[in-house]
Parts: sequence; C-alpha cells; structure tokens
Amino acid sequence: MSKLDQTTAKSCDAIDRPRRQVLALRILAAFEIALIAATWPLWRGNHSFPVIPFITGITLPPIVDYCLVWLLLAACALIVGRLKEARVETVVRAVALTVAILLFMHNQQRLQAWHWLFILGLATSFVRPENSLKLMQSVLASVYVCAALSRFGPTAHHGMSAAIVGQLLSILRINPEVAAGQIGEVLCHALNVGELAIGILLIFPGTHRYGILSAMLLHGTLLLALGPLGLRHHWGVLIWNICFLCLIPVVFAGPRTGLKSMEPGSDTTYRFALMLVWFFPLSGLIGIADNWPAWQLYSTRPESWTLQIHEQDLPKLPKSVRPHVTSPLPFDDFIFVKLDRWSLVETGSPMYPQSRFQREVIRQVLTGFPDTNEFRIIISEPERWRWWRRLNRTLTTRGELLAE
Repeated sequence: MSKLDQTTAKSCDAIDRPRRQVLALRILAAFEIALIAATWPLWRGNHSFPVIPFITGITLPPIVDYCLVWLLLAACALIVGRLKEARVETVVRAVALTVAILLFMHNQQRLQAWHWLFILGLATSFVRPENSLKLMQSVLASVYVCAALSRFGPTAHHGMSAAIVGQLLSILRINPEVAAGQIGEVLCHALNVGELAIGILLIFPGTHRYGILSAMLLHGTLLLALGPLGLRHHWGVLIWNICFLCLIPVVFAGPRTGLKSMEPGSDTTYRFALMLVWFFPLSGLIGIADNWPAWQLYSTRPESWTLQIHEQDLPKLPKSVRPHVTSPLPFDDFIFVKLDRWSLVETGSPMYPQSRFQREVIRQVLTGFPDTNEFRIIISEPERWRWWRRLNRTLTTRGELLAE
C-alpha cells in the first residue's frame, strides 16, 4: 500500500471510528431501556424480594431511587436520539453513567450482565477518541472469552449448555437420547470451544470478519434454542442476544487500520484501561470479581445456596415465598425453598449469583423463625483455582449462617 493509500485509509478510519462509537452507544442505550422494561419490577421496587445494597449502608429512599430510574431512562432516550451539541451529550453520558452506578449500589441485584455492559460502554466513551472503540472491542471480546472459560471442565454436559444442546437436537428432530450420551458431552464441549474461538477471533483485527460471522451464528442459534420455539426463556435473555446481534457488526466491522494516540502518555492510559477490561473479568474465575461482571453467563461455576425447612414450618415463611417450595422428598419432611423462582416472579430477573447476596436473602427469609427451628442450607461453591471442581457443605444453625 502506498503512502497516499495509507493516509487515505487512516483518514477514513478517523471519520469511521467516532461514528461507530456513537452508534454503538445508541444501541446500548436503546437495549438498556428495553431490558429495564423487561425487568421493570426490579427497578420499580414494588416487590417483596429483599433489596440488598452492594455495600452495606448505601441505601436510597424509595422516591429517590424511583426518580433515579426515570432519570436513567431519560438519559438513555437522549443518547438514542443523539444530541447535536457535543458538550451536552457528554454531560448526558456522565449523568447516565453516574446514575447507573448509584442504582446498582442501592440494589446489587440490578448489576445484571447487560447493565454492567452498558456501564462499561459508557465508560469507554470517555477515553480518547482514537482508543475508545478499540476498548469497546476488547470489552465485547472478553464477554465471549470469559463466558466460555467459566464453563470449561472435565464434564460440560450439564446446566444450560446441556439444555441448549438438547433443544437444538430436538429442533433438528434428532432422538433426545443422543444428547444424553457421549455425543451430547462432545457437543457441549464444542459449544464452549466455539464461543472461546469467537472471542479470540474478535481480539485480532485481521480476523474480525470471521469473528463477526461466528458471533452472528452463535446468537442466532441461541435465539432459536431459547426463544418461543425452544425453551421459552425470559424476554431479558432474548433481548440480550438480540443486542449482540446488533452491536457486534457495528463495533467490529470497519477498516483494519489503527490510529496511534497523538499525545504522550495517552497510550499508557489506554493500556491500563485495557488491562482492567481483561484482568477484572478473568479474576472472577478465581473468585475475586463477582460472577456476572466477570461474564460467567450460562455457567454452573457460580456459588449456589439452597434453603430447606421443615414442611410444618411453611407458615413461618413470608407470604410471597410460600408458593415457591417443593414437596418433601421420600422419607424426609424437609422442603426446598426455591429462592431463584421467587426472584423471577417478584423482580422479573434472576437472583444475583453471589454468596454474600444469597446468604443475606436466606437470612432475611429466616428472620421470622425462632432460633430453635431446624433448617438446612446446602452450599455448593467452586474451588478457588480449579473453578471447574466444586466443594459442598451444609449449614444447620443460625450461628453457622452468621459466621459466613
């Protein structure tokens, strides 16, 4: 390529990158509105599910929290509409970022993966223009890499991976028994390896086109398996996958020519931000970052706390929890309290998959129980370094619960 061609390519890239960055932010803001609407009870606050702050002591009066939700929606609408005044647009993005953080600090269950992606997308817009789109590319690539790694292990045929593979085989009219054997195990491993490969393809500019095509195929397949014709998952899951179908081509489809930072020191800032984008979610594999901000999606790695009480103690549960229990197992009078189902019904969203959150929910559920009442809390959690292996233990006293 001649110097003239290189100059022309860089000039086109200089125009194209800011346009794609703005369009990506508009997409994120539009889907933030759609996903808040899909999980509206979580944001409205009119539910009986426990509201647990991200940091103890950080709480907002209900009216302030409700006003902040509408302020976030208004800011998102303005971003989607694309303000003409650059300074005003910067202020709107700063307000949206601040409010989005305050809302999950008040209620950590709002730190859904899609809300965290919106926050990161807004944050990248405050990086120098020559680096902001590259940083967003790294954020999106890390989603695929970290999600895939969180599902790696000797046995992959379990959890959501097995359900997706089974549903796809069912759609293809292949005998479901096929998915239950060795073939199902291989297909689950292939699904995880394929997602990891997509993330790697999206990292390098020369393979972006293949990463885009592969990502489109993956999300189209997931929509088929999880949608109305498949497992009929919550609308939030479907909207999340549609968001990626819209976002990936915008962020990654463009000239390969990169722009170098113009001012001394700007590369150092970018490298530091890039390290955070990758090391923070990867640290979730060893239990440092929270599961959802670490992109552990459709993964069985996150901690699991299961509450069991005596059947005769059912009336002591909060009224809204009572419909969400199972029948006792044979030769046992303990029943399971399905806290995840309670969360979905009350808030329209899954329960935050973190030990501290599940512990606090259980503690509040047991508030009306005398100290002498028996219960079981079955805890399943990953080993710190070998996250594919799990440790299991049981708590049976309030003292053990408080010690946690």
